[in-house]
Amino acid sequence: MFDRRTLLLSSVALSVAGPVAARTRKPVSVIFHTDIGGDVDDTFALLYLLRRPELALKLVATDAGSPQYKARLTAKLLTLAGRSDVAIAMGRPKGEDTGAQAGWVGDYRLASYRGVVRTDAAQAMIDTVMASPDPVTIISVGPATELAEALRREPKLAQKARFIGMFGSVRIGYKGVAPADAEYNVKVDPAALRTIFEADWLSCAITPLDTCGLVTLDGADWQKLWQSRDPFAVACIANSKVWLPNAPWMAKDFDLTKQSSVQFDAVAVEMAFDESKLVMETLPLSVSDDGMTLIDPAKGRPVRVATQWTDLPGFKRQLVEGLTRGA
Repeated sequence: MFDRRTLLLSSVALSVAGPVAARTRKPVSVIFHTDIGGDVDDTFALLYLLRRPELALKLVATDAGSPQYKARLTAKLLTLAGRSDVAIAMGRPKGEDTGAQAGWVGDYRLASYRGVVRTDAAQAMIDTVMASPDPVTIISVGPATELAEALRREPKLAQKARFIGMFGSVRIGYKGVAPADAEYNVKVDPAALRTIFEADWLSCAITPLDTCGLVTLDGADWQKLWQSRDPFAVACIANSKVWLPNAPWMAKDFDLTKQSSVQFDAVAVEMAFDESKLVMETLPLSVSDDGMTLIDPAKGRPVRVATQWTDLPGFKRQLVEGLTRGA
């Protein structure tokens, strides 16, 4: 079912097609909706976002439980970046309030953060979007429970926002191998992504495992980041070292000195200002109860999907440059 949104999606494709046009426009207001503190790639993505002049981060909204831990991690990263102007909003409690990067957070106290901290992520997203004079881009890189709740409370939110998500698996699954898999962010809350796909966004796009699952930094790229003295690079490496022993899904012999973990989430950040390194297809997608994102011509909603890379090495270099600034 291709409707009004299909026409909007084609116009948005032109607006984010390349970096030259992006540099000439006013920075895009952004909400970063994240389950930061589970996999370390959210940390890389947040710091990369902060380095992009095309993007103006207004709010970090956390999801998928552990609200205090995730807010403390976020606040420490924002403080490191000198960005206490960015508000933090916590999702609902769920499970133990700690996580794999707690060793890096240390004794950092949320009360020491100089910016605004809120306890209702869904309402904070509503307020940020509805108060903005310009459209807001929501970059969503974790289970979408809080964003779906925001849409339930205020469906008109979608009409003032663009959605870019790290969700799903269309033709390729984990480790770059077919067939598609039930991707984690979808599997945790399939109904939430269904709500998002059904919303009347200005545009709706995702990077599934087909593209984001292929981003591992290695070779000269990884060594540049590993050896950099840039505070962002140092934070990425320090968090990776703390995180790895607490990530049971990683191979026991994984050598962090040789390569990074998969950088799923940074691709969604890239798509907020430049799609030129990706092949974008508009596909009718539906979400199954077991967390599959299906090409469904009969019942699917039109979603712009990054299905292939045209320049994966170029993106890796750009990500590293953003996190090191040559230092």
